[in-house]
Amino acid sequence: MSSDLVALVRRSPDVHAVADGMIAMGEPLELRGGEPEPTLLYDSGGRLLVSIEDAVQVSAQSEIRRLLGAEFADRVGVPVWWVDVRAVADLPDAMRVARAFADSLVRWCGGTVYPDGASDAPARSWRASDHGDDPVGSAPAPGGLPGDAFQGGVIG
Repeated sequence: MSSDLVALVRRSPDVHAVADGMIAMGEPLELRGGEPEPTLLYDSGGRLLVSIEDAVQVSAQSEIRRLLGAEFADRVGVPVWWVDVRAVADLPDAMRVARAFADSLVRWCGGTVYPDGASDAPARSWRASDHGDDPVGSAPAPGGLPGDAFQGGVIG
């Protein structure tokens, strides 16, 4: 048995990059599998915690409505990438890791998580093409646009 979350994200997600980021930030996980098999996250004891299915693009609002209900579907614009995130039910840490993964995926790709997806979060990636949405609410740097972290010069 499992506890399921669905991340509905605006851009094609890089599941491995998000999982690697969680590991880099100190989450004691081991990453296994991936395309075409599910991506699996194990704890430091070798127990499976989370299974992440490959993303599927959904272009029909009616499909989201059919699967997640009208109230939730009305808050989600299409097209989106649908990512199933399944936590093992009998391990206490599994749901926390699954929620952290789904929330991180939404944070970097924009979108929302079902259940409990209250808002459609803006993408927070330097790759985001829309400079008009400043995800952290800061004013633009001199000579830059909202969301720009670096304005010219040489890095190195």
